[in-house]
Amino acid sequence: MVNRTTRLAASAGLALLLLLLTVPDTAAAIAPTVKTAVDVASLPAPYSQWDVALRPVDGDSRVLALDFTSPLLHRRVSNRVYLPDTYRADGPASPVLYALHGTVLPPIDDHAVDPVTRQESLLHMVAAGGGYLQTGLFDVESQLHNAHFVVVAPDTNPDNSWCETCGWIDGRNNLIPNVHPVTGETLPADSHLHRELYPLVEALFNVRTDRAGRGVTGFSMGGYAALVQAMLHPDQYAFVASVSGVYETLFEPRLRTIWESLGYMRDQGYGTGATDEIWWRNYDPSQIATNLAGFGGKLLLSYGDACLSAASLASPDCRAYPPVRNPAAATIEALLVANNQIAVKDLPANGIPAQFIQLPGVHGANNHSVYADYVVPAANELFARNISTPASFSYRTVLPHFAVWGYDVSVDRPNDEFLSLGEARTDGRSFVLTGTGRVILQTPAAFAPGSRHQVTATAQDGGVVEQTVTAGPGGQLEITIDLGGDQQVDQTTLTDVLAIGAVRSTRVQIA
Repeated sequence: MVNRTTRLAASAGLALLLLLLTVPDTAAAIAPTVKTAVDVASLPAPYSQWDVALRPVDGDSRVLALDFTSPLLHRRVSNRVYLPDTYRADGPASPVLYALHGTVLPPIDDHAVDPVTRQESLLHMVAAGGGYLQTGLFDVESQLHNAHFVVVAPDTNPDNSWCETCGWIDGRNNLIPNVHPVTGETLPADSHLHRELYPLVEALFNVRTDRAGRGVTGFSMGGYAALVQAMLHPDQYAFVASVSGVYETLFEPRLRTIWESLGYMRDQGYGTGATDEIWWRNYDPSQIATNLAGFGGKLLLSYGDACLSAASLASPDCRAYPPVRNPAAATIEALLVANNQIAVKDLPANGIPAQFIQLPGVHGANNHSVYADYVVPAANELFARNISTPASFSYRTVLPHFAVWGYDVSVDRPNDEFLSLGEARTDGRSFVLTGTGRVILQTPAAFAPGSRHQVTATAQDGGVVEQTVTAGPGGQLEITIDLGGDQQVDQTTLTDVLAIGAVRSTRVQIA
């Protein structure tokens, strides 16, 4: 059996590659009482079955601990809810920003090792209760008088974190077993957010439920996750802020080494970049960024300069966390600067406007400044204006079932590859499917129930198939398209280059 000393030494070495930083947690500010009018006892099912508890933190009615038993995660979860001074239980609903924390190293998510982990900021932030500590980096409490939106931070138990290397994506069963705490657990993290946390918050608080009133931000692994969340669910968020996050995981060798060695994808059941390349691409922001084209919201990416210049060394954040005393935090931020330069070129090239911010600091040291000086004003501005639904969009994913912008799509095929729903009108009148397999698609609810419509499917080889479809009670049309070209080999970069496979396109028009 590996003893604790050996595990600590190994964990400390791995931490040099991790994506986090420590700053001291700030005490809750003395605050006025905010009337929340939250009645946990009156929650309807299924929330009434989750043993929901809500209490002020340190007597501050604006900072609440929200705990409940998660059916999906099979455990008790802790969260923080921050109510701005403008929040009211009645009247106009407040926008809401979800804040996702970064990596926590499973073997040292234990307060017994605090004397060792406190010696370096990065190591401390990936240790015991890292999700809670990282939430404190943004110093949300200090901005409750400026922010005009509610902030919800999941997984804030001060003692330990459940999302350690989860990437905030859904895991899947895999032949490679996970042995916690050597590895992270395989968890349905994305489903927990969208099917449990978000609906519960909307049932408890007077917050907006529309895309234009919802945002997502995150730090480090959470910054990566904020990008992936927005790209997998572009119809769910209008504001997106990645703070010292990762933009490219598969083809940039240094970040791929980190992703492989720390098991972000492996722990969630997606193997390695060599064995499961297509799934790595499905959760790589650089590979699915085009899903954000035309989404009409605000995209913000920030990163530190690792205190590499004499000028930045004199800044308050570099003086507070000098690189010589925090070498791991400085090293990882330097890697992220290079990684984010890919985004600086890639996003505009794909027609995706983004704001890029670089401030002095090692990994995490400037999060409070990014939040106060950039995230708060940008989110306030975004949430105050109208965000319209795009007239058309394009979306690609490897997931065999997805729902986006009112479409519900399932594909049956023997292999794993990208399916693209392109040039798709949000009124459901036309779209292009590109991929292989048999696709069953439901259009948005844009048609009169019981109405009959002519559906014309034109394949890339010129073949035309026509059918008459009747709208269901909800106003959707269900259409089946056989793209053909079934293949047994999963899509990889090599099969793309060699043109192995038979990806096909079909244009569908509805009259």
